[in-house]
Amino acid sequence: MKKKLALIMAMMLIPASLMGCGQGSAAGAAAEPASAESTVAADAGAETTEGGGAYVFLDEDLGVESYAIGFRVGDEELAETVSGAVQALVLNGTYDAIGEKYPEIKDYLCLKADDIDASTLPAEGSGDPSFTFKHGFDLDYPPYSYRQDDATVGGFDVELCQAVCDYLGWGYEPVPFNWDAKDMELNAGSCDCIWSGFTKEGREDDYTWGITYSNNTQGILVPADSDIKTLADLSGKIVGVQTATSAYDMLEDSQKELADTFAELRVYETYTIAYNDLKAGAIDAIAIDMTAGSFLIADDKA
Repeated sequence: MKKKLALIMAMMLIPASLMGCGQGSAAGAAAEPASAESTVAADAGAETTEGGGAYVFLDEDLGVESYAIGFRVGDEELAETVSGAVQALVLNGTYDAIGEKYPEIKDYLCLKADDIDASTLPAEGSGDPSFTFKHGFDLDYPPYSYRQDDATVGGFDVELCQAVCDYLGWGYEPVPFNWDAKDMELNAGSCDCIWSGFTKEGREDDYTWGITYSNNTQGILVPADSDIKTLADLSGKIVGVQTATSAYDMLEDSQKELADTFAELRVYETYTIAYNDLKAGAIDAIAIDMTAGSFLIADDKA
C-alpha cells in the first residue's frame, strides 16, 4: 500500500504552564495478540469506493480521549522543553503545515496560537547540539507513526517530533517498537519518550506527561453493507482490536459490558492486520480510533 498521510492534533495539558483541551477514558491492560501468521491474508475482501468507501464507522462511538507525550516519571525538565518546542511550532505555522498532510485527522488539531504565551517558550536553536532525542513510537500505527514502503519512518507524530528536534538543534533518533513493548523500551532507556497516539487518560500517574496535542474518538469500523448498525448489533459478533490501545482498554473497562456481548474480542498486534482480516471477512468489526481507521480506508483507495 502506498502510505498516504492523514492525522490529528492537539490539545494542551500537563506542565503547569500548559492547558488541557480534551477529555476521554482509558485504562491499561495487556493481551496475547494475533500475529500476522495467524490471521487471514486479505487480498480478498471488499474494495473501498469513492462514495465513502466500503467501510464505515457506526454513529455511536466508544468514547473520547486525548493524546499526549509520555516521558519517564521524573523527566519534568525534558517534558517541559519538548512541550515548549511544540508550542513554538504552533506559533510559527509548522504544526498546522504538518497537519495539512494528514486530512483525515487535521480536524482534531486543537492547539491554537492565540492560547500560547511566546515568552515562556524555548528559543530556536537553544538546545544542546550534542544531544540526540530518542523518539519511541509504534512501528505500525498510521497515520501517527509507521514504517513506510521505502523502510523509512513517517507519520504525523514522527514529523512533529523531527520538527521539534530541528527547532531545538537536537539530533533525532527514531526508536520504533511493538506497542506492547513501549514501557519496557522507555524504562530501559532505549527511548526518551512515548509519542505515538498515546492516550493519557487512565495513565496519569504512570508517566511524566508532556503536552496534549490531539483529541480523538474511539469508534467501531464495519463494512458498509454490514447488518451492524448500532453498538447493540455487535452482540454475537467477532470484533477485532489492537493490543494495548485505548479501544482495547475501553472494552476491558468502561465498555466491558458491551464487550461481554461479543462472540469474541480478537486481539491483534497491529490494526493493519485487523483491517486485513475485516476485508477478508474473518471478523465482523474493528474497535479503533477514528483517525487511524480513516487512514486505513483512505490508504486502501490509493
